[in-house]
Amino acid sequence: MIGLGLACSHAAGMFRPPEAWQQWMIDRVAPGVFERYPEARRQRDSLEVCQDLYRRIHDGFDEMRKEVAAYEPDVIVFVGDDQGDLFNLSNNPSLAVYIGEEEMWGHQGYEWNVPMKDRSVVKFNNHVDVSTDLAHGLIKRKFDVSTLHRFNPQGREGYGLPHMAARIAPELDPSGQIPIVCVLLNEYYEPLPNGERCAELGSAIADILNRREEKILLVASGGLSHYPSDRDFNRGDIDTPLDTWVMERVEKNEVEELSKLFSFDSAAMRSGTGEIRAWISVAAAMNRPGKIIDYMPVHACFTGIAFAKWPALVAAGGTNDRR
Repeated sequence: MIGLGLACSHAAGMFRPPEAWQQWMIDRVAPGVFERYPEARRQRDSLEVCQDLYRRIHDGFDEMRKEVAAYEPDVIVFVGDDQGDLFNLSNNPSLAVYIGEEEMWGHQGYEWNVPMKDRSVVKFNNHVDVSTDLAHGLIKRKFDVSTLHRFNPQGREGYGLPHMAARIAPELDPSGQIPIVCVLLNEYYEPLPNGERCAELGSAIADILNRREEKILLVASGGLSHYPSDRDFNRGDIDTPLDTWVMERVEKNEVEELSKLFSFDSAAMRSGTGEIRAWISVAAAMNRPGKIIDYMPVHACFTGIAFAKWPALVAAGGTNDRR
């Protein structure tokens, strides 16, 4: 069953040293960002500010690791986007689950200044039983799932496993011993699921996985608001009011309110902000109040970075409640 839930951002800049942030901002953020956001100017002008934000990011990962270590999951199930790492536009499914036995491979985020094809490879084991059961269960619940029987990346050369899992799994389980399952939800490319469908997906995931004996950790990877592509919005813009609203709904377990997101098209809800869909799905699956660990608008990462948890339920006797 699902006992512990986590959610976090996965932006590339989170793994880049803060000493590189300021020049990265000068080189990459869109015109007008420094004029619109006093916080962006503070980050551009102060190494100390950048170092403090980097410390907070990795304090967030530390807290998540502690939750994982205390819970001791048998499997980690990720919900997040592909973003062209595994798929290309010749086949870009709305929803996919890898169910094969082959090892998955990808790259962690710290070798930021090395071309992707030359970075160290990190390997991940798929939990075949859980992933297969999840795929079959979703089909029974009227979700059209693309089932991947082989790990054969067709997206960006050398990327492999989507960074929603490849960057985050090593942070949660540095040993690499806990098998993972990837639920790949299209969050970038039209046509896109609305918030209601994402909430329905989360409820279905919970219905399936809560019938199993394994101790399951469910993770939303991505978000919050950000615009990594100049084609869609200004790189470096962060919608803090939207992020605050989402986090408040998570803490109040107001999934019905979250499900209203993405019900109409808006430039402000496109691009990376679409990764909030994973948070909606996991919030619906957990179906109880979450707790925000930290939030910070980091313009050097182009992202409203957030960490959240739904702590593991504890029985009266002090052990994890697996009823």
